[in-house]
Order: sequence, then C-alpha cells, then structure tokens
Amino acid sequence: MPMAVIMAGGRGQRLRPLTDKVPKPLLRVGASSIIERIIASLVAAGIQDVYLAVNYKAEAFERRLGTGDHLGVNLHYLREQQRLGTAGALSLLPEGEVSGRSILVMAADILTGMNYRAFYEFHQAHGGAATVAAVPYAAKIPYAVLRTEGDQLMSLQEKPEQNVLCNAGIYMVQPEVVRLVPQESMIDMPDLLAKVLGEGLPVRIFTIRESWFDVGSPEDFEHVLHEYATSEED
Repeated sequence: MPMAVIMAGGRGQRLRPLTDKVPKPLLRVGASSIIERIIASLVAAGIQDVYLAVNYKAEAFERRLGTGDHLGVNLHYLREQQRLGTAGALSLLPEGEVSGRSILVMAADILTGMNYRAFYEFHQAHGGAATVAAVPYAAKIPYAVLRTEGDQLMSLQEKPEQNVLCNAGIYMVQPEVVRLVPQESMIDMPDLLAKVLGEGLPVRIFTIRESWFDVGSPEDFEHVLHEYATSEED
C-alpha cells in the first residue's frame, strides 16, 4: 500500500473565527474531527504510514494526534517553516521513504466516501506517474446557448446543463513526481501536475462516485455538519 501525505498547513481563513484558535482540520464533525475522519478512511484502506504537513498552529495537531498509535497509523510530521502550498511539503519527505513507493497526496479539508484502496489499485493498474481523483459537477447555464457558424445561427438550446469533471484535491503520485518539487518552495498541485505533463509523463483520471465534500466555506461546513449528523443518526 502507498504512504499518504495530508496537507494541513493552511490557515482556513474563510472559516474564521472558528479557525482563529483551532486549525480547520481539527474542527469537529459529529463525534470526530475532520482530520481524524480522513485518517480513519486511510486506515480502512490499509494505509499505515501517514505524513501530516503542518504550519499554522502545528502544535495543536501534535497535541491531539500524537504519534497516531491510537488511530492505527504511524503518524509523522512535515513541519513547514513557511507556507509551501498544496504540493511544496512533498520536498520535505525523507528520501529513503519515498523510493519505490506510491504516495497518496490530499488536502486536509476533504471528506469523501471514496474507496482509497480502489484508487490505489486503479493507479497501479494504469501505470501513470500521477492519478488525479475527480468529481463530476453539473453547472446549469441560466441562459439560452446559441450554436453559431460565423454570424449564422445554427441552433438554440434553452438553459442547458454542462457536465464537467473537477479536481477533487486527492492525488496518487510516483517518486519521479516528487523529484519535480522544488526544495522548500511554494508550489500548488496544479502547477506540479503541469510540470509532470511538461515532462511527457502520463497523468490518469479516477472518478469519484461516492460522496465528496470540500470543507472550504462556512456554508460548506454547515452542509457537512448536517450530512454527517444525518448519516450517523441512521
């Protein structure tokens, strides 16, 4: 099984004042915190080695999570001396730990019912340097859309729905991808993936069919609280 890196160094500005004293991943959702729910899902998939990239209120994670023994994982901390974005902390991984291993990389504010073992097996079977988890998203266009050729109207479609795949904030990468991360410099995953593609390395897409929540805004957080409260009552 792969190792996992969870990016938990952000300040969670959009959830202030909740995050003024508590880092967003440690906010409670029902009986547990966001980060503990993520780790539990990783453990259920058979992942034992987890690295947590921390910056803002790093000590709060160490007090709460410790070595991860009580969670069933070997928990290690990657301490960012400055903010490194959503991929930069990969440069802090011990070189000996990375060699020959796939690495699951994800944001610390994503809650999903996806099967991480199936994600890993897909990555292994398809041979990509990286695999991006994607979520379907349907956007309703509130106007009639015109299909034209030059100044000639060919057809008109009233308020169509556009279906796209969006980045889910969860990735599986190989060691050659980690080598493209600049040492202790800020870089986000989209920029790293652009580097991967620029090197001519294959990047695969894995579509999440299960639940997926991005705990980014107060509205998102309220929605997640409701969803998990309802599901756990059932």
